[in-house]
Formats: sequence, C-alpha cells, structure tokens
Amino acid sequence: MLEKWISILLIPLLFMQTMLPALFGNRFDRTNEDAAANLHSLSDYVDYVDNYGAPAYTTETFVKQAKPFADFLRLLSGRPFPTDENRYLDAQIDETMTALCSEIAAGSSLDLAMLIKSVPNLNAPAELTSKVLHVDGTTLRDYFFAQRDRAYESNNTLLGYILYFLGVYYSVIKGIRIYAMPYEDSEDEIEVIMDIVYGDGEVNVMHPGIIINQTTGEVRGWTDKGLIDLGFNFNTKDLVIYGAVNCWQRALGFSRVYDLLANSTPLFNMSTRRFHFDAHGKEWMIQIWKGNYGLVTNGMEVGVYNREKGSIGTYYNAAADNEMMEMSAALYHKDDLLFQKGPTLHWWLSAFQLSKTIYTPRSLTMTFSITFPDAEMFDAFTAAIDNHGAKDVTYTTDGLTVCATF
Repeated sequence: MLEKWISILLIPLLFMQTMLPALFGNRFDRTNEDAAANLHSLSDYVDYVDNYGAPAYTTETFVKQAKPFADFLRLLSGRPFPTDENRYLDAQIDETMTALCSEIAAGSSLDLAMLIKSVPNLNAPAELTSKVLHVDGTTLRDYFFAQRDRAYESNNTLLGYILYFLGVYYSVIKGIRIYAMPYEDSEDEIEVIMDIVYGDGEVNVMHPGIIINQTTGEVRGWTDKGLIDLGFNFNTKDLVIYGAVNCWQRALGFSRVYDLLANSTPLFNMSTRRFHFDAHGKEWMIQIWKGNYGLVTNGMEVGVYNREKGSIGTYYNAAADNEMMEMSAALYHKDDLLFQKGPTLHWWLSAFQLSKTIYTPRSLTMTFSITFPDAEMFDAFTAAIDNHGAKDVTYTTDGLTVCATF
C-alpha cells in the first residue's frame, strides 16, 4: 500500500521532468549559428528570437509528455504500468492519409501520423467503470449511441459528437483504422473514414465529417460550422487554419475575460488592440490580434462586435449576418509574407498558420482591410484609430475601405 502511494506521488514529478525541458530548454532556433554564437546577454537573446523565432512545440515532445499522464491514469485505476507492446492502441492509416500527414509534417511541427500512432491505451478507466457499475461495454455503447442519435435529431451535432466519443470510449477500444474514400460523385474530394475496433470484436465505421479537396487543399466539414463542427477549416497547401462564419464561438461573442484566460497560459502570446466607436445607435468594437497560438502557429484575427448603448461590462455580441463586412488580412515576419486571407465577408477573420518556427508578436506585422457599409461607420472607425492611445496602427483609405497596419 505504501509503495502505491509513493508511486502516485512520484507521477507529477515525472510529468514535470519531461515537460519542463521541452517548454523551456532550447527555446530558440540555432539554424543561424553565427548569430547564436554571439548571445552574451538577455537583450541579445531577445533580439535573436525576434529575428529568427523559436522552434514550435513538436508532436514528439507532446507524445513524451503524454506518456507519464497516461501512466498516472492507470495508477489511479489501480492498473500496473503498460508494457511498450500495449501502451498504445493499434492504429493504422492508409497510403493516402500517410501522404497527407507527411505533407503537413514537412512544413510544420505537427506530425499527424505520429500522433495517430501514439494514441495511448486508456482503456483501464473504462474497464474499471464497467466493473464498478456492473455494466458491460456493449451496453454502455448502446446507451450513449442512443443519446447521440437524439442529439442529432435536435440538430445538436456537437453534443452528438461528444456522446459518440463517450460511447466509443466506454466500449473499450482495441484498434483504429483511418483511411480515405471518394466523396460522393466528386472527382477531387475524398472523405476521411475511421474504423473503431472494439474489444468485443465489433467494428464501428465512423464518418467524422472531414472532406478533403485534393486539388485545392481545402479541408472542410459537412456543415458551415467547420471541421467536425469545431469552428475551423484547414488548407493543406498553405497550412492555414481559419475560422468558419457560423462557428460555435460566434454565440459566445467577446469578453476581455477570454483574452485574460488565453494570456494567462504559456500556450498563447498575442498583442491586441481594441477600437471602440458608436454608429447606427449601437456601441461597436473592432478588435485585432497578432501573435502565436498554441505554441505551433503564427496567427492573426480581426473581430467585429457590437452591443446596445449604455451596456455595462466588457461583453459584446458578435456581428449579425447583415452586419458582416468584407475583410482581408496578411501576416508578415519582418519583410517576409507568411500568409494572407480574404477578401471575404465575415464577422471574425481569423487565420493561424502551422509552422516549424513561432515568432514574437512584436516581430510580426499584420495588415488588414475592412470595407464599411456607409460613411458613418467609416468615419467612426477611423476616428477610433486616430484617438487610440497606443498610436501603433496606421492606415490609408480607398472609398469606404480602410487598409491598416499593426
């Protein structure tokens, strides 16, 4: 009993031991050896990172960090540490998906093939739950799948996906097979399909809703809410993740709490500016962001929000369909164009590029344009930029279009 408690107490230490070197060790790119050899002070280091960036968080590092966490869950369920043979689920991907994963890995720190093949065997908690509740995995699966179908009937697809996942998980998973098939009658598009092999021998064919256009590189979902209704789509050519118009985040609007929560973690490093103005009987806010997101992307955002006059607090509603505007944006590191997005009609033009290198916000330059519906909004927005205290956003105009640099 004493040994078990000692082991449990040691797990957090093991977890931190693997995580800390990855997060804080070797946090700058040494590809320019001459510049790296002349780092003699903190200011030298800061200048180096501004000029050359820092290595993005890698899939290999994530897999190493996830290993002690998976072991911790097994300890909590009273199971011994797994051997190398049963540490991961049996995961297989076909040639088409392997080639796509290799294409993404070549230009970024995200290795999807490694991630898929490193899905940990976390069946121990599911097996323990089944034992404690005296319910077999098949019965639990049928229950969750029935609730999933009800969620789908109510058009609550996100809840349906969650219930789908719970049903799969509590069935006890033996293996996963991921492959691509032609999508409907399209010559260019393929659909990603996943076979889940359960412990009782049954195979469940899952259609997660991932459609890939092999010509354009666009990866979309079945609906206008993004891949698997998560709010974002993806392009394999420029490795850019971008927000869908009808993403679930739209219902949340904006609050400064969101920025505070994001910047309180090491996962985000962003600079932002908010421009407040009144127009058409409402209080408006257009907010811009630039920086790195999730330790793996460099990104930018332009959001349009409004609320009733006299509202208290920092919460704003996302712009409605009839309030969206044509926007475009581009992100640069120094003089190098990283990527661009638009023009498109949107309320939240957000785009994040997977990369092997992430850059400090101050070394990134964001340009964006917004075409306003009338002179009232145009004049109010330009006045908001002129009166902003930071004085680090400049702009030019063309008719009702504002072209700005941050």
